[in-house]
Amino acid sequence: MNVLLRYGAIAGGVLTLLMFAPYFLFGARPEWMQIAEIVGYASMVLCLSATYFAMRHERARSPARPGWSRVFGIGVGVSAVAAAIFAVATYAFYSLVGDALPQALYDFYVHKIRTSGAPAASVAAQLTELEGMKSLFYDKPLQAAVMFATVFVIGVVESALGAWVVRR
Repeated sequence: MNVLLRYGAIAGGVLTLLMFAPYFLFGARPEWMQIAEIVGYASMVLCLSATYFAMRHERARSPARPGWSRVFGIGVGVSAVAAAIFAVATYAFYSLVGDALPQALYDFYVHKIRTSGAPAASVAAQLTELEGMKSLFYDKPLQAAVMFATVFVIGVVESALGAWVVRR
């Protein structure tokens, strides 16, 4: 199997499992939503370390030491595959859970704004802004595109750093 596909599939598959399995095991609990962003980004960084391992694999496989741009390209390719897998999984996940999760997320953010301790005018402005974005919570293609972009950008950054390390 191609290095990009193998390592990208590993990264995308593990990321999908880490991100969505807790919902099916425990449900949309507010205490999980509180730490979801931290856990989510940490999972992305961890899973996209596959870019580094793919670059090392390619370096070990090549008779001549590959240049920075070659190993960086491998990392970007792995990131693209992982991002595509995660985007498709995000779309499928939102389709499977229906409107329950977007509504739970929306309610979580409303509660967070109301209990923030901010002045009443600020709370009202934030709630109005959130209400204006409510339809985006339910937009499956948008959620998938945002997740693709997020995973891809994190992967590109890791690839740049990994290519530098692999070239040394």
